[in-house]
Amino acid sequence: MSKKALLIRLDRLGDLVLTLPADEQATLKNYECIWFISKGLGFVPEHAVPPRRYREWSKDFSWAQFFEFIKAVRSLKPDVSISFQSPAWVMIALWIAMVPIRIGVLSRWPSFLFLNRGLRQKRSRVMHHELEYNHLLVHDGLKDPTPVKFSALKLKAKKDTPSAAGTVPYFIVHPGMAGSALNWPRKHYAELIASLSKKITVVITGTSGDKNILEPLKEDLGACKNVLWLDGQLTGPQLLSLIGSARGLFAPSTGVIHLAASSGIPTFGVYSPIKVESVKRWGPQGPQVFTMTPNVDGPDCMALVTPEEIYNNVIEKL
Repeated sequence: MSKKALLIRLDRLGDLVLTLPADEQATLKNYECIWFISKGLGFVPEHAVPPRRYREWSKDFSWAQFFEFIKAVRSLKPDVSISFQSPAWVMIALWIAMVPIRIGVLSRWPSFLFLNRGLRQKRSRVMHHELEYNHLLVHDGLKDPTPVKFSALKLKAKKDTPSAAGTVPYFIVHPGMAGSALNWPRKHYAELIASLSKKITVVITGTSGDKNILEPLKEDLGACKNVLWLDGQLTGPQLLSLIGSARGLFAPSTGVIHLAASSGIPTFGVYSPIKVESVKRWGPQGPQVFTMTPNVDGPDCMALVTPEEIYNNVIEKL
């Protein structure tokens, strides 16, 4: 009977995309792997190549979920758990469930108490990319004697999920983000979209949390033709299908840019020069990735990357 590994990443979309391929480390080939991930993100492991087994959980603590989590872990009987990112209650639950080997990053005090194979990575120093940190956590935590293998996630939309944009050629712009890094100015997005719309249909995507930038942007582009607004209208599989059929995508440092890179389409990004927000730590990983970063730091530094630069880069690559 094969051994079992429980891999846990209760975090956001981009974090999950940069973590799932860590199960491709050589040592885990001998394990049956199952992922515990955040609610609403199941479409990512479902459309991964190859697909991954998973179960969704809320990151927020409740006693009901805590005991359900322990019950689920005990029923799986994993030989090892790897916590890439998880709240303290998860580490406590793994300890109560008596998982023999509990790997994770040593940072907050619960990790020192409830992990028995914790590793210091000090990710804030940005010695590696997030993808590399996750691979190294598996490789070093399982004491793999073979060389570490860094691989990126591959995603493929299912054929039975029609594109929400129809059959016309289109380019996607995703202006919103969760606020974990510096974003590009709204006026720059408006200028870029207006310029691109003269060449190709521009599809705008976003979530309900992006209203602070999308609503003013709609006013800026009110008279602009050849722009299709699909913000707040797409399920996860529909978003992946839309991305997979696009001529390309432009976005800041947010989850959607990682979906695009993993789908293999031309992916254009604008990134903060701040070390912990940089391309070196969070850049999209894929075969056709092009990013730009201002060469100085400061409160208005993102405006230094002009719409003309992005537009010329997109047109040249496409």
